[in-house]
Amino acid sequence: MEEKEKKLKQPLRRVVSNNIFILRQVWRLMPSYLILTVCEGIMWGLINSAEAVVFYTIFNALDTGEPFARMAYLIGMISLFYLISGILDRLYWVVINPEIKQTLHYRMHRELFVRAQSLDLACYDDPKFYNDFVFAMDEADSRAIKVVDEVGKLINRLVASGTLFTLLFTIDTLVAVLIFACSLITTVIWLIGNKIGFRQQEEGKPLWRKSNYINRTFHLADYAKELRTSRASELLMEEYTENCGRLIAMQKRYGKKYFLLYGLCDSPISIGLQLTTLLVMFFKLIAGQVQLGGFAAAVNTIWRVRWFFFDICQRIARFPEHALYIEKYRNFLSTEPTIRSGKTPIPEPFAALELRHVSFAYPAGEDGEAKETLHDINLTLHAGEKIALVGYNGAGKTTLIKLIMRLYDPTEGQILWGGVDIREFDLEEYRQKIGTVFQDFKLFAASIAENVLCTDCAEDREEDVRRALDAADFTDKLESLEDGIHTHLTREFRKDGTNLSGGESQKIAIARVFARPYELIIMDEPSAALDPLAEYALNHNILKQCADSTVIFISHRLSTTRMAQTIYMLADGRIAESGSHEELMAQNGKYAEMFNTQAKHYISEVLPA
Repeated sequence: MEEKEKKLKQPLRRVVSNNIFILRQVWRLMPSYLILTVCEGIMWGLINSAEAVVFYTIFNALDTGEPFARMAYLIGMISLFYLISGILDRLYWVVINPEIKQTLHYRMHRELFVRAQSLDLACYDDPKFYNDFVFAMDEADSRAIKVVDEVGKLINRLVASGTLFTLLFTIDTLVAVLIFACSLITTVIWLIGNKIGFRQQEEGKPLWRKSNYINRTFHLADYAKELRTSRASELLMEEYTENCGRLIAMQKRYGKKYFLLYGLCDSPISIGLQLTTLLVMFFKLIAGQVQLGGFAAAVNTIWRVRWFFFDICQRIARFPEHALYIEKYRNFLSTEPTIRSGKTPIPEPFAALELRHVSFAYPAGEDGEAKETLHDINLTLHAGEKIALVGYNGAGKTTLIKLIMRLYDPTEGQILWGGVDIREFDLEEYRQKIGTVFQDFKLFAASIAENVLCTDCAEDREEDVRRALDAADFTDKLESLEDGIHTHLTREFRKDGTNLSGGESQKIAIARVFARPYELIIMDEPSAALDPLAEYALNHNILKQCADSTVIFISHRLSTTRMAQTIYMLADGRIAESGSHEELMAQNGKYAEMFNTQAKHYISEVLPA
């Protein structure tokens, strides 16, 4: 708790720095927004000043017996002023401002998307970073808009209150001093309230995320079958009930704090000031120091000054709150990836990939310990060779692939491509050399062609897409689709979209590695969603299509690995055995045990005698 309090206590320099930072971001991305906001603030400040002076003059004119024509003229002028400014105000807020805000939202989020893509995969393993990332995504543009709006309103209030406060001092100095003092007290109250609000947001964010997750599971088609054929819905409902209970308790706890702060502190001060100013002016009226018109003019001016002053103080008090949110956004933007690009040209053509004494440990968890996932891995893959990585769950197979892809860097050791450490290559160029089908592949709400290419499908690439789908054994399904490769996947955004089975989806993911030539192909459980017969046929087709390619297979089903030239059996993050299928079966070790266990279930159906 003390540490959280320390985080919420920002030095004034940091508050100013963070708010200036977000204003610079807006100026860089949408300068017209700042310019229009400042102009609008000045314009309405002048309008409010003119309005107060005109009404004060009219009320005084009633007491001094000014001609009706003069008062009618003043009323007519202020009415025309209202009409013109009202039309301009509507034009800005209804037409111009929404467009500007939407454009700013787009530009800020596009930068965040690019930034997120450049960050290390390890960042997503850190819950604190991920929560801050969600904060940045949720708050970036809305917080920028709030800061800009605060600046615009402050300009408005300062321009107006300068005139009004001067006018107030001519009416009553005591009332002016009271308003100023109460405004300062209100500022302190709002500063405390804003810190409480930020603490509530920080505490509630994980709870709201969990509620949103459970909400998604009940409305996304991905979970529909499991929810209807299992008792998972009961588990989720229990979690939802518990989570909502915590949210309700949190709201109740913070509600009490807000009541103590605003209900028992802020409200009495505001009401007390209203009564005091009314009494002061009322006694002046009774004493004959002002007439009825002057009394009305004075009260009107006092209310305006009070409201403007209080509003200025509350807006100033909100800048530290904005700074707390901006800090997270700023930290996210300043996070630099540790997986950095080099400049060394990649050797052509591909000759060999070597893992030399490679070890890896994921970042330390909450217990402070970093568990080693891979230890002293040594293997060499030559051009055109087909190897397989096998082992039980948790053996480190997928982690090894992530290291080869440079999604992580080894804790120890080297990975060499053509004899050069892969850390010396341009990161994007290096990854483009490798075609990968991940075990947890994802399809996008886009056309089949766009899913295969992972980009727009130009007309001259359509044949490449069809060839890739044919290589992935998707042709029969493709012929049944009216729009062919232009069929839109999922019905999330289009009623005419198509939902595919798990096996069909996996074939589209596999087609990605056939859509263009790669120097290395990695198949991470490429046939997990297929039945054994379909798997056997697909694996032979893959080998046929990749006859000249270098391929790494990862599979729990050893019918795949039997076709590899060299098989590496991983256990506890180490290479326990290696060799061809026949050599490993002859050793009668871990691989043979795993293979024989699986063979009992489907060897007679799939593998030739």
